[in-house]
Amino acid sequence: MDGHKQTIAAVALGLWSAALTIGALRVVLPVYFNSVGVSISKIALLFFLFKLSEIFAPLGVGLTVNRLGYRGVFIGGLAVHSVISCLYLFKGTFALVYLERFARGLIDLPLMSSVYIKHFSLKEDQRFHINMVLGGRDAAKGIGMFLGGILIAFLPAELSILIFGLLTSSATAMAFACLPDLKEEVKTPILKVWGTVDRKIKTLGLARGLLHGAWDAWGIAILPVYLTVVFGLSPALVGAVMMGEHIFHGLSVTLLSRWVNFAWDSRRVLVGCSFLLLPVCFALALPMSVYLFLLLVFLYQFFNSACVVYYNHLKLEFATEEKTSIDLATYSTLSSAFKPIAVFVSGVLAEAMGFHSVFYFSSLLVVLSGLTCLTLPKPVGQAVGVAQPYVRESIALK
Repeated sequence: MDGHKQTIAAVALGLWSAALTIGALRVVLPVYFNSVGVSISKIALLFFLFKLSEIFAPLGVGLTVNRLGYRGVFIGGLAVHSVISCLYLFKGTFALVYLERFARGLIDLPLMSSVYIKHFSLKEDQRFHINMVLGGRDAAKGIGMFLGGILIAFLPAELSILIFGLLTSSATAMAFACLPDLKEEVKTPILKVWGTVDRKIKTLGLARGLLHGAWDAWGIAILPVYLTVVFGLSPALVGAVMMGEHIFHGLSVTLLSRWVNFAWDSRRVLVGCSFLLLPVCFALALPMSVYLFLLLVFLYQFFNSACVVYYNHLKLEFATEEKTSIDLATYSTLSSAFKPIAVFVSGVLAEAMGFHSVFYFSSLLVVLSGLTCLTLPKPVGQAVGVAQPYVRESIALK
């Protein structure tokens, strides 16, 4: 296998194994703690802490990568994932589980994967690799939900989680054997991070964060309750729908990255796809059959995937060679900032005004995301002036 393909394979396996674990925990933890009498509010706090830590993680991980290099941080992140999974064998206090959830959210493997792809993927393959790796992560989350549901039905929760810990341990060993290292020359001072990042990275991250919030507003806490209360679906069917949604989104991102034309003006594509989501959001709020509702959910994911393909491409295009980790960390921070806010606001709206208000709130976030994209600079010279650094890197890797 070529050196760059082996590197991308090791990065993808590490990220996907962690995503399988995260997806499984979305099923294993609620089912287990509900069975032992833990309140719903305490269980919900597990996921809020995970989302909250995702906001703080990117800059911390970015600064660490910027100073220590790519290989050690990626391998260390996978190793910590494995250790946390094994800690569930020791039945500690619920406060310890909170700490474990917060710590797992701090391990920003998508960011680590993105910086690897920026530097170790050939230019002609970079667009596909970033969407394949990150799209595969979403699909892996969905598969993890399914596997987690099966395992918790036959095994104790601790052993179910341990199985995924062994998987990330295997990915850690492969990363240790295969991944090359790279250290960035520019060491960005902590207090100057925000000022050194170009405005277009910040704008792109803000737009992505608003779009991410639009999905999380109804797709995290509201969707399973809505399917249960409004349509009367069983928990098993709700889990199957959420699994299918994640797999469809991940596969759509991967496949669309092969089909879309990146020569088009990315701003116009992002604005267009954002506003195609608008009528779908409004339609989701209307009374309808469960089959039509599910059709709209997957249609939303299709347009959402088209947006994500361009976001994934542009974030690598805008990131600089000298401080890739800092640029992408800023992007990731902004793209995660609205997740807990959207989840909290949607919960308040659903209780105060009804489920339909959540989809209208999601529509507002979609509109704001599209308007933010209008302020992005027009991409120029996408294929000019970028080949030489990759030639240099390819030679260095050999």
